[in-house]
Amino acid sequence: MVKIIHTADIHLDSPFSLFDAQKAQARKNELRGVFSSLIMYAKTEEADMVLIAGDLFDSEYVTKETMEIITSQCASYPSCKFVIAPGNHDPADERGPYLKTLFPENVYIFDKEQLTKKSFDDIGVDVYGWGYEGGRDMYENPIVNRIPVDPNKINILLAHADITGKSNGTCPAITTSDIDLSNCDYAALGHIHAGTEVKKAGKTYYAYSGCLEGRSFDECGMKGAIVCNFEKENGEFKPEFVYKRFCRRRYEKFDLDVTATESRTDVISKIKSELASRSIGKDTMLRVTLTGAVSPERDLHLDRISSDEVGVFYLEIKDKTLPLYSYEELKNDLSVKGALFRELLPLLESDDETERETAAQALRYGLAALSGSDIVDF
Repeated sequence: MVKIIHTADIHLDSPFSLFDAQKAQARKNELRGVFSSLIMYAKTEEADMVLIAGDLFDSEYVTKETMEIITSQCASYPSCKFVIAPGNHDPADERGPYLKTLFPENVYIFDKEQLTKKSFDDIGVDVYGWGYEGGRDMYENPIVNRIPVDPNKINILLAHADITGKSNGTCPAITTSDIDLSNCDYAALGHIHAGTEVKKAGKTYYAYSGCLEGRSFDECGMKGAIVCNFEKENGEFKPEFVYKRFCRRRYEKFDLDVTATESRTDVISKIKSELASRSIGKDTMLRVTLTGAVSPERDLHLDRISSDEVGVFYLEIKDKTLPLYSYEELKNDLSVKGALFRELLPLLESDDETERETAAQALRYGLAALSGSDIVDF
């Protein structure tokens, strides 16, 4: 049996511009740590090979320190083969890390855009693949003919490619027919950060591993790699696939209706209850969109709720609540409150969401100010 770990889209040294400088650096260090955890797992499980299907680095930001970590980690497990197919974010060109770095002998890099093969006779595996070499655009599909594979070996296609057709030229578009045409046993794909189930095209199994660690709210949920146990006897391929979590932190987001809550403490309690129901803890970067209707005469300062108060690593609050009021009562109110409401009413009923939210916020602040003693920061 051959044990292979399939990963992709790690994007080491990403800038993490969402955070302040301290947390951005913490996230960079954690991303390096996730790669180190993968290597440790590979050692513990005695993996024969690690496949990296592109975008190991963010080339514009990769540092000498990160390269030293990667090379030393790979060198620390010399019996494992590390096979890399550079992607659109880390092409094998003169500006990127691949041509500038002396990698250990157990690291193998596809540095040409044409389909080539790397053979590992000691474990009975042939890996076919390609890599970006001239920048971030690669239009040509390298699979043009059926690959004449050795039926007695485990044949793998390693590729940073797009089977969704949504990359607009930044990634070669391939189809499930191309995967079938590869004639391989397994296609280890990169570029789609969400990851996919293992599927089949003809006789070829294929999957996107997804990213090893989420980096934004476009990459929510648990992230990790695919652990593959492969056997081949008399030309018959016998695979086992297990998804393994490696992420240190995860991104999550949800909407929460806080209608009629009377205090900031009530809102925090409601957020915590939702976190508990979703098993979301301190490892999480969280974005909560608050909806519903709340008292317009109380400034709850919902946008100031902190990550420490709800028990997560990072928190974004998007306040899309509307004032809780009676239209008829305010329409007929002869005081300044009624005049303010009537002035804002066209915007409150606007088809434009931004106008509605701005008007609702203005009404909330205005009514709170006019109420005097009702302006409370809970």
